[in-house]
Amino acid sequence: MTYHVARNNRQLGAFPKEEAFSRYNSGAILPSDLVWTEGMTAWQPASQVLAQQAVPPDAGIPAPPLPPAYASPPDTGVASPMRSFPDASPPKPDNHLVWAILTTFFCCMPLGVAAIIFSAQVDGKYKAGDYQGAKASADMAKRLSIISAVSVLFVIGAYLILAGLGVVAGALGDK
Repeated sequence: MTYHVARNNRQLGAFPKEEAFSRYNSGAILPSDLVWTEGMTAWQPASQVLAQQAVPPDAGIPAPPLPPAYASPPDTGVASPMRSFPDASPPKPDNHLVWAILTTFFCCMPLGVAAIIFSAQVDGKYKAGDYQGAKASADMAKRLSIISAVSVLFVIGAYLILAGLGVVAGALGDK
């Protein structure tokens, strides 16, 4: 019997029964890792599957029968998709694409384009399972959008100050 083990939505491997129990007892398979084997209808934590084996494997206890309506998946050597348990992945961070586009059009184009590039990376990294990379790209897109918006406010403020100084200097020069 082969036990398929996964951690954080990634397959660790398929192990024969004895090796799976040995790895669990040595700590290589964590109690929170998910395990599936033929005859199971859903992935379950290793603590529920592998810790139940208090009796040696050769004790002569017959395996329980399969549920009547269960059709086993084909044995491809790869764990089946893990859809029968709640999604353990963190929520996708906001990519801030709208703000990146707005700051590109209305504020500072170079920073806005960089923000769009980082915004576009968020979805791809998240789908690839790089949750920290997706968060980092989202944070950088947000940071660049804010810097772009603040820089245009700084430029407008400087322009207004210089224009005001020009008006004052012009008024004093007429006298």
